[in-house]
Amino acid sequence: MAYDYNSQDARLDVQNPYKIENFFHFCASGILIASAVILFFITKKSLTASSPALAVPLLFGIVMLVHGMMLGGRALSRLRFYFGRGRPTGLAPELSPDQTGCSAQANRIKENMRHSSLAFKEPQGALNGALYYLFPNLIFSPAYIQSVAQRQFHNAMALSAAFLSLLVSMIFADPTSAGWLGLSYFVLAVFVLLKPVDHGASGAVELNTYGIVALFLSAILGPVLIAKVALGFTAPDWLPGYGLAAFVMTCALASIGLFFRAVISQSQSAHPQATMAMVQDAVSHNAHPKQVLDEFERKMQDAWVASLPNRVYSRILPEISINKEAGAFVAEALQETQPVPRGDGAGLNLKNCFYEPRVRWLSILNAFGLAMLFGAAIALVYFAAHWTGSFAVDKDYATSATLGAALWMLGNFCFRAGGILWGRFDFVSKVIWVEMSGNYQAAKLDFGNQFTDRVRSNKRLINVETMTLRVWVAEIDTVAFGKDSKRSILAMRGLKEEAQGLHRVLREFALQQSVLVTPSSHADLKRVKASGRNRVSPAAAVGTLAATLAAAVNPR
Repeated sequence: MAYDYNSQDARLDVQNPYKIENFFHFCASGILIASAVILFFITKKSLTASSPALAVPLLFGIVMLVHGMMLGGRALSRLRFYFGRGRPTGLAPELSPDQTGCSAQANRIKENMRHSSLAFKEPQGALNGALYYLFPNLIFSPAYIQSVAQRQFHNAMALSAAFLSLLVSMIFADPTSAGWLGLSYFVLAVFVLLKPVDHGASGAVELNTYGIVALFLSAILGPVLIAKVALGFTAPDWLPGYGLAAFVMTCALASIGLFFRAVISQSQSAHPQATMAMVQDAVSHNAHPKQVLDEFERKMQDAWVASLPNRVYSRILPEISINKEAGAFVAEALQETQPVPRGDGAGLNLKNCFYEPRVRWLSILNAFGLAMLFGAAIALVYFAAHWTGSFAVDKDYATSATLGAALWMLGNFCFRAGGILWGRFDFVSKVIWVEMSGNYQAAKLDFGNQFTDRVRSNKRLINVETMTLRVWVAEIDTVAFGKDSKRSILAMRGLKEEAQGLHRVLREFALQQSVLVTPSSHADLKRVKASGRNRVSPAAAVGTLAATLAAAVNPR
């Protein structure tokens, strides 16, 4: 995809939306790479040992080095931001100049314009009902934001239920079953709850009503069942227990809470505007209706933004046959001007990123993720420094390895989830829709006097009576999360004056179409001049008429 540069119009010079995120990525990359180097030096001292278990810190170091380089590479690739050709994506499939037709997405745009309204999907389910009760304006947000908010709200509810189940189980647990229960809750927190969350905004915890019921049953009945299964054996001290499971769940709830708050900050703070401007009239003229669409195309090209073509979403040409005496036709054209960035984040920097309402919680989320990665690095370095190859011997330090892995997953979640919201782009554009429908009659018109003109012509013309001409014009606000992601309409404002002006131009153009055919080129004018006057003399005309009548009365 090419980068377009226009020296006469700077409206498409989009500010880099990732400059704050790049700072956090560089910091996280530095922490991970530095920790990996430290782990390498620690492991170097035990290379001569025969125990293969001593390679565990080395594996941690390799993974941390790879992750740190990936974060640094991602930040380096976004130091400069270019808004390429064809961006942002269209609201519907675009038509080339020689294509006709319409798509389902274009029909939805037309329906929104026709009803002067914006369509939003109604939430379903009990949890979503509670979510939209707490945040009523979330219904006016883009479908992507609503989907992410619902998913993370479900994740928070699942983690809260698991955390409450853990607290209940601690009340009924005895010393024999406490260690095994703590291990089971830690496994639940890491592999069942944190693993899908680690995928970022797209990760969802699959914990339905039956899963929640099972959690509470296990919290009450689990100590008894585990005590019977364990047969009196107490869990080893080096296994993660209640304390670590509770800490991991608390940090996970904090991470999801910050991300959820960042998602809500991207939603509408008030009801969006949804109005439309439409002008219609009945026009009678003697010309092919397609000529009106051609004039519309010319006017749209004269108003191209930054000399970039409009996006054509619908083009339906009138089907008219001059061989039929009469018929009906419909025609339309739907276009969107080149979306222009709003430039809301032009003055965003490290000093004010924690105060801007839209990015405040995103900045806090990245800072929290940075703290999680820093804590993971300390825990893993601490583990590697005291690791001798046996969990039983190093039971006081083995917990730091599991804690470091869990914090690492949480930090990764914060960066991956926040990275999607940082790439927000707000645009402003205009949508223009022209409709034509009516009836036509085909006729033949002769030009020139039969007796007095040497040059005569005829023309088959289309007579259109009371054609309905509608013009719809609106300015729309759209948003996209990512360069090439789908755009969503946030608001729509009718432009009455522009609709009236375009309607007046098209109407006058239709009324001014001429039905006469006259020589216009220089060659035609020279030939007419060389052949003499078109009109013959009166005496010759009378003689020609008398001869014609005599031949008709006295045929031989």
